Amino acid sequence: MARLSRFRAIFGREKLTREHEEELQFHLSMRERLNVDQGVTPGEARRDAKLRFGNASLWRERMSEIDLMMLPETVLQDLRYGVRMLWRNAGSTLVAVLALGIGIGVNTAAFTAYKAFFKRSLDARDSGRMVNLAVSLQSGASDKSGDFQASFSIPDYEAYRDQVHSFSGLIATSIPQNLTLTGTGEILGRRSSSDGSLVSRLVPLPSIENVETASTFIVSENYFSVLGVGALFGRTFAPGDSSRLAASPSALISENYWQKRFGGDPAILGKTVRLNGAAFTIVGITPHNFVGTSVATPDFWLPLSLEPLVHPDANWLRNRENLCCRVYGRLAPDTSIGQAQAEMTLVANHLSTLHAPSSDLRKSTKAVIWPGSPFPYPLKQYGDLEYAILLIMVGVGMVLVIACANVASLQLARATSRQHELGMRLSLGASRLRIIRQLLTESALLGLVAGAVALLLSWAFLQTIVVVIADAFPEEYGTFIFHVTPDLGIFAYVFCLSLLAGVLFGLAPALESSGTAVSAALKASAGTGKVRSRRMRDLLMVAQVSVSLALLIAGSMLIRSAIRAVETDTGYDTKHLLSLELRFPDGERYNAERRATLLRALRARLSSLPGVLSITSARAPDGGGFRTAAISVNGEPPSPQNTQAILYYTYIQPNYFQTLSIPLVFGRGFEGQAGQPENAVILSESAAQLLWPGRNPIGRRLRMAPGGQFHMKDDANLSGPVYDVIGVARDTRGYLLNGSDSEQIYLPMPENRLQDFPILIRTQAAPAQIMNAIGPIILSIDPNLVAYTITLEEMLRTTESFFASSISATIASSIGILGLLLALMGIYGTVSYLVVLRTREVGIRMALGARKRDVLIQMLRESTRPVVVGLIVGVCLALGTTYLLRGVLYGLNTIDGISFVTVSILFLAIALLAAYLPSRRATRVEPMVALRYE
Repeated sequence: MARLSRFRAIFGREKLTREHEEELQFHLSMRERLNVDQGVTPGEARRDAKLRFGNASLWRERMSEIDLMMLPETVLQDLRYGVRMLWRNAGSTLVAVLALGIGIGVNTAAFTAYKAFFKRSLDARDSGRMVNLAVSLQSGASDKSGDFQASFSIPDYEAYRDQVHSFSGLIATSIPQNLTLTGTGEILGRRSSSDGSLVSRLVPLPSIENVETASTFIVSENYFSVLGVGALFGRTFAPGDSSRLAASPSALISENYWQKRFGGDPAILGKTVRLNGAAFTIVGITPHNFVGTSVATPDFWLPLSLEPLVHPDANWLRNRENLCCRVYGRLAPDTSIGQAQAEMTLVANHLSTLHAPSSDLRKSTKAVIWPGSPFPYPLKQYGDLEYAILLIMVGVGMVLVIACANVASLQLARATSRQHELGMRLSLGASRLRIIRQLLTESALLGLVAGAVALLLSWAFLQTIVVVIADAFPEEYGTFIFHVTPDLGIFAYVFCLSLLAGVLFGLAPALESSGTAVSAALKASAGTGKVRSRRMRDLLMVAQVSVSLALLIAGSMLIRSAIRAVETDTGYDTKHLLSLELRFPDGERYNAERRATLLRALRARLSSLPGVLSITSARAPDGGGFRTAAISVNGEPPSPQNTQAILYYTYIQPNYFQTLSIPLVFGRGFEGQAGQPENAVILSESAAQLLWPGRNPIGRRLRMAPGGQFHMKDDANLSGPVYDVIGVARDTRGYLLNGSDSEQIYLPMPENRLQDFPILIRTQAAPAQIMNAIGPIILSIDPNLVAYTITLEEMLRTTESFFASSISATIASSIGILGLLLALMGIYGTVSYLVVLRTREVGIRMALGARKRDVLIQMLRESTRPVVVGLIVGVCLALGTTYLLRGVLYGLNTIDGISFVTVSILFLAIALLAAYLPSRRATRVEPMVALRYE
């Protein structure tokens, strides 16, 4: 009842006010009558009653708090007053909103991008019921997880689909494939990887010179029905369509590709296109931006049952050992992931008995199911990626810390000019808690305004980035789709972050300002500040400078790392080498003999081109794809007991070293002989040093056996022969970040394996002219061949070392620059405001004879003292930061003198400039004007 009466009293304020006045007058009258009864004169009795009663306004407020729900009213009053105060100080408000908006915006953009990419669900109806399927191969008899396998064969997929009843449907899809596209007429606005697109400039992609290709998903017939997605026009595939599809091969086209490639031609339905030479009739158009189980919209969708039409020789539909597809499921109603995982594990253990005895899938298996995601593994399986994401989030969090310290220092400086106002409020009866609440309300308002600005700016920025990325990728790689439109989760994140930021930067000034005593506040001059306030401002400035410097040093080192990743001596020529990789069509027509014939004809034509010095077949040192082998040097086959090392190996032709300008340090090269190559190997310098440290390896023998994760079952059999070491070649820079694949063993390439390796072409001048001539040559030899070309110089930028360093450098340097900008804004704004407050002090000093130069030096000394302390703290923070980044620093120590010294000096110079400008302005004020300044 009490709360109800309080609620009713809100709407009867006038009556309640009259009752309060009557009650106050009653108490005064009763005290006055008591005084009169005690013999005091009426005038003195009334005066004594008022003195004893106290502040009437304070009693009115306390009575209202008892009889009314005062919190909403006082909060509303605080909000109105806070808006007025922010509006009165529009300049400082604008600076604070800008600084805080940058901090909140960077965090919002990072969180939105993380959610849009790493936490995205499958593109399906009721996507929360969709899950990913995988199996974990158990190690021995223990329950410890071993290899994580997210790919399945078609027979295994069909078994899970038919036997696991915890799912209302299971679907299978292959990885995206680039199929040759013909029979479509004129190309409308096609963008190729060779067109110099943004992506191809940042991350060079192999150019497809001679044919048009289309990104294609091959999916099970029930794919669209399980996802719950229909066609925009026409129809989709449906379960049980196999017989109809066999009679009339059909395909679906995405709306994105329909618009870009065919200009939205309404006659597309029923049109026939040829993919890898097979004819398909387009029967439907999928919705705009529909990606299904991927992150990119493919150009075409094909059913699994028609896969033999585009890959006649593959025959992987019935091969249980061919792990070709990823599998997704929709949980049945009232079924949990745990229940589905238990049932799937039973079926998985049964299926393991059906695999070949030599297969890893013969091991006991455990099902792994997690919420639907386009990524093949749960995020926790990507340990390095999780670590990188954590570092990025910490980095953007530091930007927010800098922004909060920036605004807090500005608020603290501005609070000095409000001491008179706050002191008057305290003297009139306001409690310290009430003052703190008012100041925090202003800070929260400022944070919310900055959050709204940050949300709009980050959304516009991400939308622009997504459009640029989607437009920059060549057509043959599909259309990448990322949804960065803010949802309820993003709004909640920004709202909470804005309030948190408001409390963070507002709490210290509120506590400091409200702690001023009433008498001190009334007597204090606006031009002087307490030592405690100055210390608080200095501490905030130290925090800004130290964190900003640590971020800048980290960004500088990562930039230097990316530069070194390209400029480091590779050990071979990159500027005049071109890699040409061929893809032969499937089918009996292109058997091994015909492929060898086409390859010989192509090599002959390429050798006769003007400007071509030599050609060879092998993988480029930075091309990846190397295998590992176990090495023994005692004449026995390698075993766990006698294995000397695990080294990388690759096959090369005899002229490989001459073509790539890799010198032989000792011994000789391979002999160019027909038939079976000699049982000889050439070692790199580091491999020779590892196997025979300090000794000459020429003439020594070794044996090899497949070993390591990079070996595949279709590679040549290394076991058996004893190899003679005939030469030692100079080390080449490794593909891997740690450079371990510089330890190489080179084997002579058998003639029947030439078609399995790229052709490396050495040119006399820049390779661009040769690249333009390759397409016509291949068309004249066989128009069905697909050729991918890339220069070895461009290939360097696709290596793990360069890519990791480049991405890290871009992110870290961007964060560091934002931190520097915020720190400089804080230094400039704080010093400017304090200079204004100290104008009277400057006038007094100059009136007493102080020189302008001395005043300027003193103000600069006081302003830069916390900057210098911040630099020292920042260097210590940078040491810890670079230690955490050691895994992506290529060719640099964690303590890089150039980065530490250069960035620190640059930061100090910029900070001095930021403090010099307002300090110099103060010395230009005339002394008499400064003395009259208030």
